[in-house]
Amino acid sequence: MQAEMDKLVNRTCPSENMADNDPSVFWDHGPRFDAHRIGWTVSGVFAFVATVISLYLIIKHSKYYHRPECQRHIIRILLMIPIYAVISWLSYRFFHYSIYYEAVRDCYEAFVISAFFALLTQYVEDSPEESKEILNNIDKKSCPFPLGCYRYRPTSERFLHMAKWGILQYVVLYPLITLATLITQAFGVYCAEIMSFVFAQIYLKSAQLLSVTVAIYALIVFYNAISEVIASEKPFFKLFCVKMVVFFSFWQAFILSVLASIGLIHETQYWTRSNIGRGINSLLICFEMMIFAVLHIYAFPYKPFRDFGNRARTPLFKGIIDALNPIDILWEIIFVTQKVWDIIKQRRTKASPKKDKFDIHRAVSLKYPKHKYQNLEA
Repeated sequence: MQAEMDKLVNRTCPSENMADNDPSVFWDHGPRFDAHRIGWTVSGVFAFVATVISLYLIIKHSKYYHRPECQRHIIRILLMIPIYAVISWLSYRFFHYSIYYEAVRDCYEAFVISAFFALLTQYVEDSPEESKEILNNIDKKSCPFPLGCYRYRPTSERFLHMAKWGILQYVVLYPLITLATLITQAFGVYCAEIMSFVFAQIYLKSAQLLSVTVAIYALIVFYNAISEVIASEKPFFKLFCVKMVVFFSFWQAFILSVLASIGLIHETQYWTRSNIGRGINSLLICFEMMIFAVLHIYAFPYKPFRDFGNRARTPLFKGIIDALNPIDILWEIIFVTQKVWDIIKQRRTKASPKKDKFDIHRAVSLKYPKHKYQNLEA
């Protein structure tokens, strides 16, 4: 126990990579099937299959890009699979630089959570009037554990703005945490090898944990409020596909980092404990992305949009480019920051709906200039 406590206050960070370089050529005077190359091959197969499945679904949505207000967010969510799969494979293959690959991969996670929230609000906006009327008659609800003592009204504009803030704070904070990770890594004060209070890793990981927990909690609270209204869209299945990817990617990395830090993962000739922990996490993510790529076919099908309005196919790249345009997210961050500041200052928000007339789109979205979609059709 004393030895482990000494590690927590040790001011010398162990080397992140071994002095010996791994002979990374797969075919070196014949195939060499050691553990690293087997993992390299297996993770590559998983990543390839996941990427092909996801790109197929993305292309289908782009061809029938008839409802940009929904499909923009769906394509953003679908892109999570190839981004996670390819970058995780690169992280495994070039493990000496894995921390940089993982930083890019994990940044997209915040973008996905925001896109899923926007998709849910659009489903409510598109639901029939009789379904929306349900929201006007919902009584106050208790927050999920552990804040069950607090109650909220789903049609309260304050609730919507705070839920939006709870999600978008992750979009703002996580890139900053990633930047801090890269800077501290470059200056040698991050120390991925051990969870020590004298290095930056434990503080940055804690900030990331707090931020993602708030974002997921806000998403669940909002989902509980509107799930009955959008039941026809199978929101639980969609929530499961998004939440589990975030859950696995973060908690696997966190748990493996702790195991490496306390010595339950042992180094090898070419791999340090941190390398092994990241390698296992990358291999698992590649496998999980293959599973979720298949689940996305059923969670976010393209067929409901294919015959929408009997429209022709849209030019492929116009749909993809529009989906990748982040301007709506930037406007949403500005909007929700203004609204939360109004709440803090106890000022009345300008977008307050009339009594018994709940308009979720107006309540959570700024009326920013949107693209003209009438020219998207071929």
